[in-house]
Amino acid sequence: MRLTDVSIERNFLYNVGFSERRLQKLQDQASSGKIFSRPQDDPLGVQRSILLRHQLAETTQYLRNLDRARSWMEHVEVGLGQVTAALERVYELAISAATDTTPKDAREAVAMEIEEIMDEIESIKALKIEDKQVLVGDIPTWNVGDGVSVTADDQESLFTGIATHLQALVDALRADPPDAGAVKATIDPISQDLEAVLSARAKNGARIHRLDALESKLQGLDIEFKRLLSNVEDVDLTEVLVKLKSAEASYQAALGAGARLIQPTLLDYLR
Repeated sequence: MRLTDVSIERNFLYNVGFSERRLQKLQDQASSGKIFSRPQDDPLGVQRSILLRHQLAETTQYLRNLDRARSWMEHVEVGLGQVTAALERVYELAISAATDTTPKDAREAVAMEIEEIMDEIESIKALKIEDKQVLVGDIPTWNVGDGVSVTADDQESLFTGIATHLQALVDALRADPPDAGAVKATIDPISQDLEAVLSARAKNGARIHRLDALESKLQGLDIEFKRLLSNVEDVDLTEVLVKLKSAEASYQAALGAGARLIQPTLLDYLR
């Protein structure tokens, strides 16, 4: 079968065009470091990339939420720790003042110190983060996983009980005539308040421990999603550079072959 110059030219242009497209694709991969730059380059790869990026974004948001939740819980621990120290001091004062031999001026000094402690506890109650009270009021809930959420407890009733019992102690200390029995009667409620605060701290500590475990899990997922995304999107640069050099040589060879094949002269048309 006789091949005309037109057929040879068409085949040459097709092959050169194919080499150019292949060379351009490899150049894009080498410069961007990505396997595809357009959806049509790898539809399945793009679909998987979108899914992995969505999962990675979710995990990143869960980690942000978890960090905010832990910060809140740590502030709760600080506040409750301060209340614990305050109540321990009140308990010591109540024990020391619960005798008939305690002078009136000593009772008054104890009452004044307890009032200062009450003011301190009120300031602890008002502790804020993100312009919200940490220990009382509307406590936020954080979504830290698929169907997993955490929140802190509203300690309003705890603080109300503490204020009531401390005020009762102050009133008993200032009773006239002195009433050691009334002072002693306030010791058990204060002790129970102290136990309640310790229980709240233990519960809050368990939440922090849970957050630590969740963080470790989410960080593992974050690393895994990034690895999978890299496998889907990122090129093996060494392999791409080798293919690029091969494609450049192939393209130059195609141009050289075409130049030798298509060399019409006037004599070719006179034959």
